[in-house]
Amino acid sequence: MKKKSRLIFVLLALLLVILCFKQHKNLFFNPMHNFKGNVVTLDMDLSHAVTEGIEIPSISQTEDESGLFAFRFYTFHCDNHYYKIYYQNESYKFPDTSTLAHENFYGSWEDVSIGFKPVPKHSVQDYFRIVGNPRDEKLYYGVDINENYRDQKHVDSIIQCIRNSEPWFAKVKTKAEQNGISIDEQLHRDAMWVVEDDLNNGDFNHRWKRNPRVGEYEFLLVVSDEEGLAEIPETVQYIGKTDSTGQFVNPFGWFETHPSEHIKTIHSRRKLKTRAVITPEQGIFVDESKVKDNRSLDCNCNIDDKQYKNALFEQFFSSISRQYTLRNIPVIKDVVGDDPYTRAEYEANKTRFDSTQLLMDYPVVSDRPCSTVKLSENGDYISLINPASTPDNLKKESTGIRTRIGFTYGKFRGKIKFPVMLNEENIWNGLTYAFWLIYSDNNQWNYRRPSYAGGGYIPKYDDSENPQRTPFNAYSEIDIEIVKASRHWPVGYYQWLRGDYLEACVEDATLNNDVMYCCTNWDLATPEPPLFKAGIDSIPYGKNHKFETMRWYPNYKALTTRTPMPNKVFAEKYYYYEIEWRPTEIIWRVGPSPDKMQVMGYMDDKHTAIPNNQMKAIVTQEYHYSEWWPPVVWEQGLIPYHKTAIEGKVYEIVVE
Repeated sequence: MKKKSRLIFVLLALLLVILCFKQHKNLFFNPMHNFKGNVVTLDMDLSHAVTEGIEIPSISQTEDESGLFAFRFYTFHCDNHYYKIYYQNESYKFPDTSTLAHENFYGSWEDVSIGFKPVPKHSVQDYFRIVGNPRDEKLYYGVDINENYRDQKHVDSIIQCIRNSEPWFAKVKTKAEQNGISIDEQLHRDAMWVVEDDLNNGDFNHRWKRNPRVGEYEFLLVVSDEEGLAEIPETVQYIGKTDSTGQFVNPFGWFETHPSEHIKTIHSRRKLKTRAVITPEQGIFVDESKVKDNRSLDCNCNIDDKQYKNALFEQFFSSISRQYTLRNIPVIKDVVGDDPYTRAEYEANKTRFDSTQLLMDYPVVSDRPCSTVKLSENGDYISLINPASTPDNLKKESTGIRTRIGFTYGKFRGKIKFPVMLNEENIWNGLTYAFWLIYSDNNQWNYRRPSYAGGGYIPKYDDSENPQRTPFNAYSEIDIEIVKASRHWPVGYYQWLRGDYLEACVEDATLNNDVMYCCTNWDLATPEPPLFKAGIDSIPYGKNHKFETMRWYPNYKALTTRTPMPNKVFAEKYYYYEIEWRPTEIIWRVGPSPDKMQVMGYMDDKHTAIPNNQMKAIVTQEYHYSEWWPPVVWEQGLIPYHKTAIEGKVYEIVVE
């Protein structure tokens, strides 16, 4: 009788466990109880994102001002059972079981020292939020940046320290002589290097260095008994820990490949969809280290604390290339306008001036911050201004702005009014319009994925015949550049073609009003992609289309496509320019509205290395050398200095 009683007790206990886990299997799990809708659509709150990173939700997005998602699940009371919630970005990820799944953006409790929590007797209500650096990686730590770490007082104090150190000051003098610059300029460069290096040495969690990704998020609830808990490795229970190889372990992939009768996983049907809308009304920040003349600063474009903490855009100063020299005619005249520059004038100016009359110089950037970027009166756009020239001040001045919040992956779409580029005789105004992405930082925290094939990456500024490759590099860049150029490459690159097709690749592009929509990925020439190739190639897109690509030579650090676009686009009030950057591919588009976009370029990871680090968006109107876009259509040196300022407008940049 005692044996029978014990058997009944065991069966009842087993039945309770089965019922408990059956309840878990069909568990009611609501990861966002305090928000409504099957898909919760929530734009990122960017009000403190520059210095503190992005939090989803923010305090202002929850009724109780907690800034947390409340999640609930219901279950029978099961003694000695435990739970944990995980989230992961679903839009921009590698498959959960991929060897690169550790790169996915996933997280759990904000405090990574907390693992699984005990299941209480009744329904569970708990809280979490999505934050940057969710694994609490020390790689992303640094100094407190709530105050402007680049302000002039700080820089001046470092310069004084250098002057007070005889050995250090002596090295600065030597470097100044080697670089052909003044001692003051070299002091400033060394001080700025110290500032940037110190930024990454500190105990503050720089969550903005690994911001949450845009797009859709999925949620996973895991409930386990004690036996199951013993099966789950610490790297999954505590996502901030790494395995014996120093690698993080993606929990979504681990649970998918390790089913257990002791562990129940519940994927919520509810999703979160988020995006970043970067607008200009908070003004423009100017990096004080670049200020030489502050007469153009105003309340909406400034170096002050307000702009430092709140502005989502900053003035961008293009690097001045001296690869070529402008041999510019000393003529002031508008290409586009009431009295446009004509083809006859262009031809006449080829022989009108001798070499002593041509102006040998380079494009320039503003030495008066805020004079070429301005917030409109109602704050709905930023003007990009290429200034007019005067007889005593002849110059071709570039202008631009950059966003201040970095993202990894996303569909970056700029709502922009670029000026008309060609006049009625198809003559180019000399400007290249660009909407592009650039790496957020050059330090280790923002390195691209290591590449060992062929020695790795070629540094961006190493143009030597025998460059020194390295597996580690932070440089990444994805471009849309719009310029008057031929749709074809120089005919010599088509030598393998014959007959009519070869003849079709030779055109006089001065006779059409197309401009080229040029799409480029700077992969730093790593030969890791299986179909890596120099010269002309093609990449299939969809079922019936191919995009012709060019890599000028094996060590050239970028891959480019060209697609024609009509100049009449610039007559519109604004247009949309888009870079969709995914883990394994990049898609470029253009269109009159977000729902009417045309694909203009495509690349995948079989042909070029897709970057995986954090980048920011830039909009520029730059003077480029004609030699950068062969075969040359219009000579930059024969394009006059402009009589009237040229204005473009940036309304917003959306990342989704």
